[in-house]
Amino acid sequence: MTQSNLKMHYDAIIIGSGTCGATIARELCKQNKKVLILERGATLPLKESLLGIGALANEVPVSGKLKDMRALATGGTSSLYFAVATPPPIDTFKSLGIDLTKEYKEALEELPIDYLPDELLGPQSLKLRDSARELGYDWYNQLMFVDQSKCKSGYTYESKWKAKDYVDDAIKDGATIINKAEVTKVITDNKKAIGVEYKLKKKTKSKKFELCKVFGDKIILTAGVLASPIILRNSGVKNVGDRGFYVDPNLVYFGLIPGLKSEKTFVGAMKADLEEDLALGDVNVIKSFYRLIMLSLLKPRHFFSYSNSIGIGVKVSEPLGGKFLDNGQFQKEFSKDVYKKLDKGSEDALKILKNAGAKHIIKGPMNVTGIGGLLRINEHIDNNLQTEFENLYVCDRSFIPDTFRDPPTLTLVCLAKYLANHLLSSNES
Repeated sequence: MTQSNLKMHYDAIIIGSGTCGATIARELCKQNKKVLILERGATLPLKESLLGIGALANEVPVSGKLKDMRALATGGTSSLYFAVATPPPIDTFKSLGIDLTKEYKEALEELPIDYLPDELLGPQSLKLRDSARELGYDWYNQLMFVDQSKCKSGYTYESKWKAKDYVDDAIKDGATIINKAEVTKVITDNKKAIGVEYKLKKKTKSKKFELCKVFGDKIILTAGVLASPIILRNSGVKNVGDRGFYVDPNLVYFGLIPGLKSEKTFVGAMKADLEEDLALGDVNVIKSFYRLIMLSLLKPRHFFSYSNSIGIGVKVSEPLGGKFLDNGQFQKEFSKDVYKKLDKGSEDALKILKNAGAKHIIKGPMNVTGIGGLLRINEHIDNNLQTEFENLYVCDRSFIPDTFRDPPTLTLVCLAKYLANHLLSSNES
């Protein structure tokens, strides 16, 4: 066991370097706080290629053979996301005692958030929109985290905001980051969090990892919904995941339109809400991902026809349920109603594709979007995001209310700013 000495005592220890962890670290370091970031993954070059994404991606089973994906790397899952910037549900959080109005305004001023013009949407996305609207669907644009000044020649991966940018800012302002550090639990003393225990991967053959401890005034858990509940349970927090979780299933359909001239575009920039819990969306992925999907489906005609491809997705917001097992695994079966919803959405999706002129339409395998709902505000955490243990805070998707199923990145930035403001004001007082 390696134990920290007094020189390694921190004002704040942040577990995870994704959207929330990066934002909190940046805000605290701007005020000269001594911050340590513990990140399970490595610091890797962020590239939107199969090899680049393969080095980041980590899948966790959540329902049968279905898996949720995260990125184990500095900056977290924002290195893989579609860059959709759905506004936070301000009223929902206000009803729970959390006012994000100020933080939302700050985020809009700081981050590259705007709707994309037609010039930055590929022919396949525009064709999909035109077909949907012609049939009477309310197919609308979504806000995106895209720096349009970096899109002089159209779509670029570099133009999408990523949490690693905030990690870099924090490090420049004095933050320390330890990579390949897998946190096992938070160290507590008399109902108060005082430090973190973690396993540090080693390169030596004789020892795969070293068990370490580090201590700090504030412990902030931002490890993500697939890790934070496990760490909380291991640390003694009660009733984690006692009502199950949600994990929204989705289907994707692809067709071919000769002469379409499809090109790289921003996925998720447009959608349509069919019902409160059923939506359609643009899923025109980049060429490398598209080919990987077609390879897995054994569809050679489609594999070689990216320039003619057009895609649409169907997503159902399914209810809380299932089990968060004692071993940290997730277990869930979908109800018949969920499958009926998928069938209904599929009918609309196929109607839109056929109206657009698509032929040779194929269905991809069922996938899931982000898991959530394992923690609850005013039960597992208070309205300052503190747990039952003093000085132990949580800030990630784990507690976002199950009534909000849209991409959470902008909401997470706001929550992180909210928590950082609380920590700084409590230190001053």
